[in-house]
Amino acid sequence: MTSTIYLLTSSLDIQTCILYSIIMSNATYIRRFVLWIAIYAVLLFASIWVLRRGVVTGIWRIPVGLVPMVATLGILSNYLARFRSLDELQRNIQSEGLSFSVGATAIITFSYGFLQSSAGAPDVSYFWVWPILAVTWGLGTMLAWRRYQ
Repeated sequence: MTSTIYLLTSSLDIQTCILYSIIMSNATYIRRFVLWIAIYAVLLFASIWVLRRGVVTGIWRIPVGLVPMVATLGILSNYLARFRSLDELQRNIQSEGLSFSVGATAIITFSYGFLQSSAGAPDVSYFWVWPILAVTWGLGTMLAWRRYQ
């Protein structure tokens, strides 16, 4: 009886330690992500303010318009660091989710492109590609996660 209780509590201690490590690891990446998003927002608003006020003109509008993208390099770096810290199963789940997303986004965008050329569908901004990619990535990750349960 005592050995069973010891084994059970040891198992719970190990699970608690693993769970705590995952939560703390996620917290670090979440803090970094929030920081980079905040930097992105500041750069975006500053860029829009400068462009709308006409502070810069001519060819200089291009780099000023792209300034917010500097923060996206930090977001990408943070994501890659997080991905590298995942265990093999989580990497597989994320990879399958991303693979599903790329394929689904290609199908959706190409289908709409054919509708534009054949049926006169209205032009859509490229800004819609990322939301489609993000939603299908989430869906693909959920499908992959269910497959491994």
